[in-house]
Amino acid sequence: MKSVAMPFELRQATSGDAEAIAELYCASFRLLTFLPMLHTIEGYRRYVAGVMLKECAVTVVEDDAGIISFLALQGEEVRQLYTRPDRIGRGAGTQLIEAAKSSGVAALELWCFQANTRARRFYEARGFRAIRFTDGALNEERTPDVRYRWERD
Repeated sequence: MKSVAMPFELRQATSGDAEAIAELYCASFRLLTFLPMLHTIEGYRRYVAGVMLKECAVTVVEDDAGIISFLALQGEEVRQLYTRPDRIGRGAGTQLIEAAKSSGVAALELWCFQANTRARRFYEARGFRAIRFTDGALNEERTPDVRYRWERD
């Protein structure tokens, strides 16, 4: 199936977006069936409101249905990037990555689960390269991950 680019609006998240971001985050994370489900929706709500929106610059993408994707950036670290399951493949994630690249940073880095082949293809197609592989011993899911890096030319 070919992806279809849709018109989106990007903006900085506000505290009023915490509930919508948490719902999206939880729904997207549940697609990763190789992971244990360690958090309830309440845990996602607490994390988004109490940590993510306080420690990161969070950009959201909206369409006529509301918030459909978000990227949480802390310096050069992409802490989170998720898209609502029914909007994957329509360009929202690409717009968020391009906006992060255009923010003036010299590089971007992020972690991705090794088993998340869709996300890995996404990052690699946008110029990220794998720089480290782990056995997952240090992440809460205990799942092998990979560190990606993008550098400005």
